[in-house]
Amino acid sequence: LKNDRRVKPHRVCVDHVEEHTVRLALDGGFWCGMTLYPTTKCTPARAADIVEMVGTDRIMVNSAGDWGKSDPLAVPEFMQEMRRRGHPAAAVRKVVFDNPLAFWRQANNWREWDDPAPAGGATGGY
Repeated sequence: LKNDRRVKPHRVCVDHVEEHTVRLALDGGFWCGMTLYPTTKCTPARAADIVEMVGTDRIMVNSAGDWGKSDPLAVPEFMQEMRRRGHPAAAVRKVVFDNPLAFWRQANNWREWDDPAPAGGATGGY
């Protein structure tokens, strides 16, 4: 991706990053996602380790919902883990809310929730 001139790294999120891939993606200008699993791959504690390693810029978390064991509460568990480790609420909010919002706001068809509904009756953020 890095060498493809058509790709704008600031508009791409490389998901499923881990300790050995996160710096490569961030250094390339990409956003990073960490998909959280309860016992395998990236647990909430492991994601907190990664945030402590690279900081909170251009990184976000999400809960897995695939074929394996998943936990819809993995993001709140990550938030609790970060707070337990002494991270300020602003840093936690950045990873779980502000960063994803900043990334998705780049989409040409993004609409804020409080925007008036576009013509045709569709609602902006629902």
